[in-house]
Amino acid sequence: MSEIVITGSTGAIGRRAVRELRAAGHHPTGVTRPGTGRERLAGLGADAVQADVFDVASLSRAFAGADVVVNLLTRIPPADRMADPAAWAENDRVRTEASAAVARAARAAGVGRLVQESIAFVYADGGDAWLDEDAPVAGGGVTTTALTAERNARELFDGDTVVLRFGLFMGPDSGSTRAAVAAARRGASTALGPPGAYRPTIWLDDAAAAVAAAVAVPAGTYNVADTDPATNAEIDAALAAAVGVAALPPNPPREGPLARSQRVSSRRLREAGGWAPRLHAGTGTWARVVG
Repeated sequence: MSEIVITGSTGAIGRRAVRELRAAGHHPTGVTRPGTGRERLAGLGADAVQADVFDVASLSRAFAGADVVVNLLTRIPPADRMADPAAWAENDRVRTEASAAVARAARAAGVGRLVQESIAFVYADGGDAWLDEDAPVAGGGVTTTALTAERNARELFDGDTVVLRFGLFMGPDSGSTRAAVAAARRGASTALGPPGAYRPTIWLDDAAAAVAAAVAVPAGTYNVADTDPATNAEIDAALAAAVGVAALPPNPPREGPLARSQRVSSRRLREAGGWAPRLHAGTGTWARVVG
């Protein structure tokens, strides 16, 4: 059993990760701010420790005695504000300043392993080619600070670092999923790339299982997405069927990391940790969400 401290433990993936870690026999503790989160964590069967995620000394005390620190901090804006660059300011600060504080504090506390959340949309457009963890990254837009968080975890921490590059989270409590369903009911698609572009997605429960797997895999970077990512056209067809419309017309071409074709391979994590997604998030989960 490992002592594991989690930042972002009450978020959509964090609370699922707590469940998966407990099921694997570990002892998870969630970091909370003053006056928040304790009851929620208690309901998940986890302990709570108070800390300021931007303060190294505060985090060092919270991490004392931990074998592993898992950083799942994000501040994703509401779906109706995602197109506004200013709405991402808080998330950018979390990915830059807080990730640095977490890495430095984990090092100061003598933690053996740091697991850092990142995103699969950092890759350059790959067309139809498979993209493993060694494929070129391009960053840009909201993905640039994800690469900063990765770098902080690798360079400011001196133990084993595991970076998890997640596909687009899918689930009933995912803001982007709910926004896609709402748009589909109006006959519109939220896909930013062309119909033939591959979009990496991952069911939230499967993402949490990957966090649990990250406790024991060799240090390194791992993609976490559907075994066979679907194209925008395939995703929109499945979504249209789930909400009962004939089709979702494609949007005009756009630019940016979320419009790239990213046929991301998660083979490395499957082979290293025995992890595999239980659901095909891109096409096999819309009926669950709509229902």
